[in-house]
Amino acid sequence: MLTVITYVDGHLNITDHLEEEFNHDEVKNPLWIDATNLTKAEAALLQEKFGLHPLTIEDLLHARTRIKVEQFNNYLFCVFYALKKDHGIRPAEIDFVVSRKYIITSHLGMLQFIKEIQENHEKLEKTFVRGMDFLFHHILDVSIDTFFPVLEYLDRDIEQVDEMITKKASPEALERIMELKKGVVDIKRVALPQREKVSLLTKNEHEQISRRALPYFRDLYDHSVRVYETIENCRESVSASYDLYMSTMSHNMNEVMKVLSIMATIALPLTVLSGIFGTNFAVLPGASSRYGFWIMIVIMVGMVGSMIIYFRRRGWF
Repeated sequence: MLTVITYVDGHLNITDHLEEEFNHDEVKNPLWIDATNLTKAEAALLQEKFGLHPLTIEDLLHARTRIKVEQFNNYLFCVFYALKKDHGIRPAEIDFVVSRKYIITSHLGMLQFIKEIQENHEKLEKTFVRGMDFLFHHILDVSIDTFFPVLEYLDRDIEQVDEMITKKASPEALERIMELKKGVVDIKRVALPQREKVSLLTKNEHEQISRRALPYFRDLYDHSVRVYETIENCRESVSASYDLYMSTMSHNMNEVMKVLSIMATIALPLTVLSGIFGTNFAVLPGASSRYGFWIMIVIMVGMVGSMIIYFRRRGWF
């Protein structure tokens, strides 16, 4: 589905199609074409009307394209990613075809931030007036900002997992740590190359980006760096949570072994004493006494009590 937005005589015109007689060489008014779930027919139309390279069309039609910034004869082709938080954390690919006169964006499914940009007519009109490079910056800026709410969510989730571990180091906590680790790794896999490619847009090497727009792209690069640094902090926090989990499990295991060792230590002399008096000798001291059994029980209880007091004084439990 195509959304065609033009800025004519101070007003936005929004349609869902391109005129048959349209020719990109004759574009006089700023133009933004946003493609949602681009079809092959729509891609062929864009190639015909804008003279797009076949490799650009191939990238527009295929999802999960690597992050890139490529200069063609009359346009700049870029692939960047935003983040979506629905049924998990998912990267959302956005393809850009940027020219002095127009900009084409392509993505799979409806992206809320794109919809909000299109609905904010007042700000969109001002951006159109400034130029296509500023519209490119605005869309890319908002897409990068989608990382921050997701990273804040991850940070809160990590804190909850830490609290869960301090209460009880359960298998559910370890499973949650592994999920967080996978999420952080997936985001980092996007954020690192994206930071590097955004830096390419700040070097005044592309005719589609004017010199007056460069400071804004440098600010955008700062946002990308901040995203990456935040991800690194989350990665370290997840690693710390895993270490906390393993330490807690080790501590719990040591406590169990301590209790078992104390029980075994207490049972050892009782076993020896009962074993001696359980031998089949004809004459055993106290065997003929009517109180012999109870005397042995008292001695055992005394030994248990003495060992418990000794262990307590030593601070063993």
